[in-house]
Amino acid sequence: MRTRYSYNTFLKAWLSFSACLQVTVEGEVRGSAVLPCSFIDNHLKKEDITVYWRHNSSQNVYDIIEGKGSVERQDSAYKNRAETFPIEYMKGNFSLKLNSLQLNDSGKYVCYITKAHQNPSTQLFVKGIGSMYRCTKVHRCFIALCLNEAWVPPAGLLCEL
Repeated sequence: MRTRYSYNTFLKAWLSFSACLQVTVEGEVRGSAVLPCSFIDNHLKKEDITVYWRHNSSQNVYDIIEGKGSVERQDSAYKNRAETFPIEYMKGNFSLKLNSLQLNDSGKYVCYITKAHQNPSTQLFVKGIGSMYRCTKVHRCFIALCLNEAWVPPAGLLCEL
């Protein structure tokens, strides 16, 4: 019975730990979102801090190399839109702020911390703002009429204002 209790305790702790590694964040088109990433290490040295932010496994969003932000290999889709908080690095905070959100920013973001044995991830959902669209069939074409100029139509639809 004691073994079973220990196993159940371990399982609950593991599930809690695993749940902490994936976070969901929502944002709106043209807005901003902060994707959390932290690591506690009381012996952290600035030159030991290397963190890589990736979107959908392949896109390079932002790098922190030896305690300094680097956009040298950054994917052009994130140019002038991704930032971190350098003053927070020594506290173990490597969160990413993504500005001017676009619908295609939705997806899984992973924060690879080289000193850690974990890679926390964030699922970002970006939604359009404003009213929904109305599709009208004109001859053989579909036209989306936007009911709000701030709303962004899905790819493949023509929007007339």
